[in-house]
Amino acid sequence: MIKLTTVLLAANLGCAAQAAPFSDQPRSYVFTGDGGKSATAHFPWIAGGPPGAAEHINSYLHDAYLQTLPASDPKETRIKVLDGMTMIESQGVKAMNGGRMVRVSIEEEGCGAYCSSGISDFDFDAASGRPVGALDLTAPDAKARLHLKAHKAHVAEIEKFLAALKRDLRKSGPDKARLQEQIELYEMCLSGREDAARDYSYLLVAENSLVVSFGECGSHASRALDELGGFSYSVKGEAMRPYLSSYGRRLLLGDAQAEAPSINKSGQLFKGTINGRLPVTLFLGPSGRLGEKPFDSAHYYYDKFRQQIALVMQREGDAFVLTENDKNGKPTAVMTLKLSGAKLSGEWRSGAKRMPVDLTAY
Repeated sequence: MIKLTTVLLAANLGCAAQAAPFSDQPRSYVFTGDGGKSATAHFPWIAGGPPGAAEHINSYLHDAYLQTLPASDPKETRIKVLDGMTMIESQGVKAMNGGRMVRVSIEEEGCGAYCSSGISDFDFDAASGRPVGALDLTAPDAKARLHLKAHKAHVAEIEKFLAALKRDLRKSGPDKARLQEQIELYEMCLSGREDAARDYSYLLVAENSLVVSFGECGSHASRALDELGGFSYSVKGEAMRPYLSSYGRRLLLGDAQAEAPSINKSGQLFKGTINGRLPVTLFLGPSGRLGEKPFDSAHYYYDKFRQQIALVMQREGDAFVLTENDKNGKPTAVMTLKLSGAKLSGEWRSGAKRMPVDLTAY
């Protein structure tokens, strides 16, 4: 049983510094995971912080990770099937970047073709609880510029390691077969990564740094041969400034004058109504948590039921056509929405039935 985790955060947030500190008080949820087995998730539940911030964090985490919305009743403990998952454990909440950001971490284990474990990190603006990622905090061309530098360093590391392996191979010894396998692995990896124009990295935000991260050369089956593992290239402190948006300079460097944008590119929840009386929550964001296209994915909930409904998106500028399909792929309803500042408005229609939609960034 996970211990109740309470992490106090000293945040330099002006008037927000008077708010109760953030803490993590995990909730237990029963879910059906790998092989249809029942398991218990100890999922983050954030309290404290400036008014409304914890509520925003909890809503985003439940949507992004559990594909539902938080229940109003804390005794409601059953959630949907989480295929392949065997373990979900909150790792608490901690301050980042001078207390201007907070990170919530979740340890997870799951099984597919192979079983693996890892940590998922979710970052938030400590003043508001809005989720933030590289899409929100960096200039539009930051990834492309950083990738070129990171790629050069990454290739150089592989080449250096390959040269050392080849020197060892020339020596007689019992590990000769393994060395040959490693050389083949890294030569194949290098041939696939020598083209600097091929973008196969991720841009991440870390403590006082931007990080370009590359995956391992070895697949899961050959992981034992891959001594290099993943590769990360970091830019720290003031060296980040040329790559940051004004909002990024505020959160990462402490520049106080920049305001937060109306909506987040890395994932934005909107709350409002259909027909003025049906409360709904809608998500716009990238495909996948580390996606790099601002708005190419959408889903929504009727708040009463908290069941995620997938939407197929067509976008032209700030106009969105969001189509809901049945299990056979047949359209059942369409929302036609226009984004203006922090508001989405338009129409929901199904057959001859039409109802107004009014939503505001949450």
